[in-house]
Amino acid sequence: MRLCKLLEGDQVLVHPNQKAVVVDTSRFDSDRIVAVEIDNGEELDRLEVEIQDIKVASRTLNSAWTDRMLTVEDVRPVVRPHALKSSPSPSKMTLGSTASAKSVRRLLGKTGFVVTMSPRVGHWAKEKDRIMQAIKAVGGIVIDNWTDIFSMDGTYSQGNKRWVAAYKDISCIVRNDIQRVFLLSDDANAKPKYLIALALGIPCLDTNWVVKSVGDGKEKDWQQYLLPAGFCESLDARVSQLVDLDWGNSDEHLRDITGNQVASKLFANKRILCVAPDYVPIAKAKKNYSDAEKAKEAARMVPRIILTMGASSVEAVPDVKYASSKDLTEYDYIVVKDRGDIGHVASGSNCVHFGWVKDCLMAGRLLPQPVD
Repeated sequence: MRLCKLLEGDQVLVHPNQKAVVVDTSRFDSDRIVAVEIDNGEELDRLEVEIQDIKVASRTLNSAWTDRMLTVEDVRPVVRPHALKSSPSPSKMTLGSTASAKSVRRLLGKTGFVVTMSPRVGHWAKEKDRIMQAIKAVGGIVIDNWTDIFSMDGTYSQGNKRWVAAYKDISCIVRNDIQRVFLLSDDANAKPKYLIALALGIPCLDTNWVVKSVGDGKEKDWQQYLLPAGFCESLDARVSQLVDLDWGNSDEHLRDITGNQVASKLFANKRILCVAPDYVPIAKAKKNYSDAEKAKEAARMVPRIILTMGASSVEAVPDVKYASSKDLTEYDYIVVKDRGDIGHVASGSNCVHFGWVKDCLMAGRLLPQPVD
């Protein structure tokens, strides 16, 4: 339990579940009222709110309220005199001014989106552009790739033929214009952007969420627009996503992305070796990609997909001879590109193909390995 004591700078939720920051607590003890500011993406709206109308997200409590843990000494019953009258509470119109502020503010201000379309869309590039224009029109921020907001660079050795990254090094690149993120798509797919969102526990939503919100001039509940995690071939079924339904109500969801306890983290505490010429990410210093290299971009994201699945360490090499350990049994899994590569690249029960990894991610659990 925490003490009911708000401090300036605290992140809170006010009606209707809008994120705000406490800016004045001078009336907290006398009237149980604080002043908060809501950043609507264009300007700051200031409101006076009763304590009873404030909520604090659980992720915020766990991360930022450790200095207000309740002790036995803090429990003191207080009886207010009947003659004592509290100051009149802010009218519902005052609290409801959030609604008027909401009509002024940008609909999806401070919200970042990664957009990816399924292969089934004939003119996917045109449709994707239409969705991105709709996002920008209502104040949303389009993010090109997850690496633009989450750092997972890794290090190179062996003449750039070995790439190594650790899960503990994944961090959020703090941006003042983004407080929450989502992935948007017309349908579930197995593209890298979609798979990384699944691995990190970031909700993947139907593009209709933005379209309907823009059309009604009011943000719809995103939970109703959750897409499937994807079609799991091993289970021969479309599987639902596993997400935190309170996602986005605290900045800690982004700041501490690896602390998301809802994400399955199937490879937690496991050491993974990825072996394929296409799997080694291109160093950042290399900017001029050839057409052939661009075609391999999806394959080069495989080590990062596996990293976001919780692996303590991920290595990517074009050949096992570049692996940091010559004893391949030291790796919990060796991931190869195709099922036919098992036995040719490496052998043993810890050698799996990426198709199995994708199925596990969609299913949210480690599945039995296919037996040839």
